[in-house]
Amino acid sequence: MFDYDSLDDHGTVASFIEKAKTKNKSNPTAMAMIFQMAAALNLSKSSLLPYVTAAQDVLNQADEMDEKQLFFDKGMYTTALVAQGISDLITAYGGVGDLAEHKLVKLINFLLARVKSNNLRAAAHLISALRSLDKNPHIAPIVIQSGERAATAGSLHRDQPDVQLTLTNIWGDVTYSTDKLALKAGGLFAIQRSNKMRTQVGPNERGAFKRHGKSVYQLSLRGPDGALPACGHYELDVSGQWTNSAEKRTILGLTGVQLPLVVLTKPKVVGVMATLLDAAHEHHIADIKFQPGQQYTAATPDGAINIDHGQQLLVTVGLTEDSDTKTPLTAHQVFLQLTHQETKQAITFVLDEISDSKIADAKVYRIRLDPDRSADEFDNLGGIYTMELLVGDVLFDKPLLWHMANVHLHFTGPAHSDSVKRTTAAADVSRQRSPSTAGMKRASGPSSLIGTGPTKAKPGIEHMFRPADKRAPRPLAWAFTVACAVPLLGLLITWMILGFNLRNFHFGLSTFIFHGGLIAIFTLYYIYWCRLTMFTTLGYLVLLGIPTFLAGNRVLRAQVAARSTASSATGATKK
Repeated sequence: MFDYDSLDDHGTVASFIEKAKTKNKSNPTAMAMIFQMAAALNLSKSSLLPYVTAAQDVLNQADEMDEKQLFFDKGMYTTALVAQGISDLITAYGGVGDLAEHKLVKLINFLLARVKSNNLRAAAHLISALRSLDKNPHIAPIVIQSGERAATAGSLHRDQPDVQLTLTNIWGDVTYSTDKLALKAGGLFAIQRSNKMRTQVGPNERGAFKRHGKSVYQLSLRGPDGALPACGHYELDVSGQWTNSAEKRTILGLTGVQLPLVVLTKPKVVGVMATLLDAAHEHHIADIKFQPGQQYTAATPDGAINIDHGQQLLVTVGLTEDSDTKTPLTAHQVFLQLTHQETKQAITFVLDEISDSKIADAKVYRIRLDPDRSADEFDNLGGIYTMELLVGDVLFDKPLLWHMANVHLHFTGPAHSDSVKRTTAAADVSRQRSPSTAGMKRASGPSSLIGTGPTKAKPGIEHMFRPADKRAPRPLAWAFTVACAVPLLGLLITWMILGFNLRNFHFGLSTFIFHGGLIAIFTLYYIYWCRLTMFTTLGYLVLLGIPTFLAGNRVLRAQVAARSTASSATGATKK
């Protein structure tokens, strides 16, 4: 066993820590404590160099998450201990030395992502580690935050491609400005979401960020010729350095940063055309041209496009960017939704992208609406439907919702029972019943786009309790009862044979209390057998047992005293 009384100088302590470091190279928690002890010994820089090398080895043992965070197996507790130990070691060593800066950044990223913790012990070590990193005189961890205009995840609008950033410390209470930190942008790279390939767009250098307001860095993504970046996902290389050469702190978080950006655009529909076809006779009936953003009104009494039995509606939509460039846009979601005006039940169709179209500078989507083939989807419910176009994509600043027209559908078969019930009770929400099988695809609330609407009643839940244990057969139960009663019967029979000895019974208060207590205790046992619980019985037994015990003791003492007196009197008489 180690003698702690020998720890009277730095040399002995340093030797002990060196042995511990050799034995615990694969234990991050132990190594973190060793780093803190080594930092507290005020050792020379050459003596601390092996510990800095050991710290790099510990960082190499950590696991990575999404190539952005560094952590250890035991989670936040161990990671926070290692971060604080390395921070104390950097302070004592006087710099980061050979420590990999990108690993330190990933380590801090893991801690910052878990600031809101429910584990009290881990949260305490987390705060201590972040405070040590923030107050370290040799490093300056920088946090990049979105500026005033940039939205979440660095989203920018194509018409205003200005990147705005704010640089703060770990806690966010200290903001750096352009007179302290110079921020420079490298190349802009387009990212393909499918394979993560990076393709450079524009020049290799985008120049320095300029000051915007008090503490906001701003950079325009316009090219030298004024060209704007196309909508999509990008990464911008960003780096920073101190403006004052006297500042010797190592910047963490501003070296080779790949800042994710999303350039948004505004979509526009063009060349919208609907063709009414007679599928039975295979001939063209009419072409309908739509004005984007306006509802089409047909020359019918109800203003709806009439689609009779055997007819089809071919809808074609072109999608382009709402700008002077007229760049074709690919949308992730293009839907045509038809909502019944009475029941509010809706059915949604997907438009497919096509290439053989006469619409220039646009991605074209088309759908062939065949009510006869989709009769089951509509529950054979005819009537006027609201026809709406829905277009959405992650690169759109907002989705498109356009009420194109109303269509009047006709079906040959009778409407399904669920649709008939909804039509009858359309004005009374409390009477609405479950939707049909096809209606499970719909949002049949007051708005066809929001809410769930009427749903099927869920089956009742029958609670199954554990069946009672089987009781013993009646003869066995009676036999057990008789066996329990045999001692009492034996006592009564013995008393009848020997007779009751009432000559020594002394009438007194303690005698009546004692015998009354015994009778009450036996009665309590009987009541316990019938209905009371064990704990309730014990409570009553304590209340009855104490006075019965005291009274019984007094009765026995009285009998002993009476026998002594009788013996003395008998001896005196004999003399």
